[in-house]
Amino acid sequence: MPPLGRRLALVGLALLAASPALGQGDAVPQTAHDAETAKLLAAGVQLMQAGRVADALGYFERVAADYDGKFDDPNMRYYSARSMPELMLYAVDGASTGMTKAIVTAANWGYAHYLKGYALIELRRISDAKPALARAVALSPQNSQFLSELGHIHEVEKSWPQALDLYRRAETATEFSPPSSRNAELARAWRGQGYVLVELKRWDEAEQRYRKCLELDPGDVRAKGELLFIQQQKAASKPR
Repeated sequence: MPPLGRRLALVGLALLAASPALGQGDAVPQTAHDAETAKLLAAGVQLMQAGRVADALGYFERVAADYDGKFDDPNMRYYSARSMPELMLYAVDGASTGMTKAIVTAANWGYAHYLKGYALIELRRISDAKPALARAVALSPQNSQFLSELGHIHEVEKSWPQALDLYRRAETATEFSPPSSRNAELARAWRGQGYVLVELKRWDEAEQRYRKCLELDPGDVRAKGELLFIQQQKAASKPR
């Protein structure tokens, strides 16, 4: 599991995506309630950056519970979107469910559960993090960030088919990622796939994923290291 310092960059992307004030032209409009919960999420992230993960968790849990209590009609299908294209997709998807009506909120709700799961992973509470991240994905099924984080849970559990499926879905979902974070989320989905494929000893497929990462970022140190490992394994498996 990557150390806290390295994974905090992803939290920064989360807050960037969730805040229309930071210049996301197609961001979902926020209500006054959303603006207040965004402040709480930001406060939680600041605590995370200061290493106070347990304290940060309280903020994320508070926001998640707030939205869960506010939107609890069993006859409604709820979504949380970080962009207008994502919102429109969910609205159409919700309408296709028949009698169930769909309500699409701003990104804060989904990010509250995502950040809750993220913090629980940092606290090594994997079994608690899994339902939080599953909830985030249920609210935002086309959020690449959420899908990759849930994929990471299955990776830790060595549930390789489930992890690979989630990372592949995360790759596809980058179609809806904000331009500012699309490449980072795409690279994460590919690295996740590569890791699982290495574990499955599917060397050529894994190599392909890591080379894609280097096409996006020639300085991707992790991808370079994994490619070297793959080459070593392929050489060791050749008949002598």
